[in-house]
Amino acid sequence: MNSNSHKNSKKLGQCFLKDKNFVKKAINSANLNTEDIVLEIGLGEGVLTKELAKVAKKVYVIELDKRLEVFAKEVVKEYPNVTIIWEDALKVDLDSLDFNKIVANLPYQISSPITFKFLERKKGFDLAVLMYQYEFAKRMVGKEDTKEYGRLSVAVQYSADVKMVCKVPPTAFSPKPKVDSAIVKLIKKNPDYEVLNEKTFKNLLKALFQHRNKTVGKALVNSAHELNLTREYVKEFVEEYSEEFDFKERVFKLPGFKIGELSNLLNKFISKLSKLEQ
Repeated sequence: MNSNSHKNSKKLGQCFLKDKNFVKKAINSANLNTEDIVLEIGLGEGVLTKELAKVAKKVYVIELDKRLEVFAKEVVKEYPNVTIIWEDALKVDLDSLDFNKIVANLPYQISSPITFKFLERKKGFDLAVLMYQYEFAKRMVGKEDTKEYGRLSVAVQYSADVKMVCKVPPTAFSPKPKVDSAIVKLIKKNPDYEVLNEKTFKNLLKALFQHRNKTVGKALVNSAHELNLTREYVKEFVEEYSEEFDFKERVFKLPGFKIGELSNLLNKFISKLSKLEQ
């Protein structure tokens, strides 16, 4: 930390990456070139921003904390290809910014909503290299039949190939967080399986993983409200499609494509119900 350092805000989840080795790892993982336009969330003291600006054509940084203006001025003066956007990252229209890569040490309390905001961006992106809490990162890369596997694993892996680059110790940050962190690389992709209705798919994930150790049938009945159905209708659904789907399988053993199949069957059932009610 230098004399310009300000007291980091716990409320904003500020832990600035200071270890140049991990900054380098993040940069190398992003395979940057002079044509890339990069989005960074969180300026910190500009350590990562400067390294991005040395290689990329343009860097957009979204930062909420105006107390970091002193670092922003210093970065922009040295690197005119950096633009700082003083705004809450969760409120920015990402389609209004023209970027193809994302590299960021994310504020951990927005890890989930900001990741899905990236993945749902209409223009998409080539890849993202992001810092997360280690436990969160393990859930992102989790595979079926492991304790890390859950709603987050399926939802993220539906839209991207996810790879853990490396674990990062608390000593790499200032101030030191109380937990380990990890650099994760996301490469946007077209889904491996078809989902006919994404809203049904999202509701289904929520319903299933609230009861990850139960059988699929029991989990669905117990979480009928997440599907906007009565328990009776869910029991009817399970009965009607029991030959097409194994409802006795445990939730945490279901691979993503199986959940996709179940989502499409559920969508079919809901459509049939709404026709009957008309």
